[in-house]
Amino acid sequence: MSDQIIVLGEHSKGQLNDVSLESLSLGKELSKVLDKEVVLVVIGRELDEVAQEVSSRTGFRVIVLTAQKNEYYTPETYCEILYSFLLSENPYLVLVGHSYQTIDFVPKLAGMLKWAFISNCLNYRIQNGQLGWVRQVFNGKLNLRVEIKGSSPYFVSIQQGIFGTSDYNVQVSPRVYHHKLVLPNLPLKRKLIEVIKNVHEKIDLTKAEIIVAGGRGLGSKENFQLILDLAKVLGAGVGASRPVTDSDWLSKEHQIGSSGQVVSPKLYIACGISGAIQHLVGMSNSECIVAINKDPHAPIFQVADYGIVGDLFKILPILTAIAGEMKK
Repeated sequence: MSDQIIVLGEHSKGQLNDVSLESLSLGKELSKVLDKEVVLVVIGRELDEVAQEVSSRTGFRVIVLTAQKNEYYTPETYCEILYSFLLSENPYLVLVGHSYQTIDFVPKLAGMLKWAFISNCLNYRIQNGQLGWVRQVFNGKLNLRVEIKGSSPYFVSIQQGIFGTSDYNVQVSPRVYHHKLVLPNLPLKRKLIEVIKNVHEKIDLTKAEIIVAGGRGLGSKENFQLILDLAKVLGAGVGASRPVTDSDWLSKEHQIGSSGQVVSPKLYIACGISGAIQHLVGMSNSECIVAINKDPHAPIFQVADYGIVGDLFKILPILTAIAGEMKK
């Protein structure tokens, strides 16, 4: 086993995705605690620019893996590319962001390597020199501490929006290495036919410092304008609970929770949201939570730092007016 913590980087349009930057931040933190080297591994072509930039800013080694079949992602090719590479490196740990792509191929890769995989972790703990991981179970009702029985290596995926991204002030000569691989001519179970770009700009609430979110308590799509008005004055992102997006009051990209985005803004204002556990999973790590609900027993108040029990149709216009006056 080596002293490497390998971070598998997910990328699009020549840039690392946010969840990979968060994985690097966690890797940096663990490297200091465990005295390990962090190595970023990315798969694909035309990645020199991002690899050079990340290496020079972080001081980490970056390894670019390429093969004749990996212009676009498929789980079979990624597994084949990483299988022999990871076997030869034999790292201490492999960190990945918990995304649709990694969940598509990492379980298969872990099975091929016969390595353990701890998914969707939100923290780590070191007790008696043993590294353990914290993940939520039963839709966030319980936190479970998991340790590996036996020795490394193993995979860990981290929940998006939990660890944040580090500020790197290092400016060093980049250390970028290229590995070109020849894959066996295996039949692919999936074939890329066409790449269709989303005509709408993707809404990424994980970067928002303030989020105003609305729930079923607003009563109708027209009433959701109250949320949009307050968010506009505050310069905030707009979030929603699942009943809102299921009712087409807002697009699915605004949904926060276990089946939507996981966010941790500085301020989260929950309006007319009762606080089902699936929603709490997506926002309970916010720095400050303000809940507005007419039901004093709503579960959202159990996680709120400040609670307002009352009619949101009267409260929200007042908050919007006050916020507008403060900006003048």
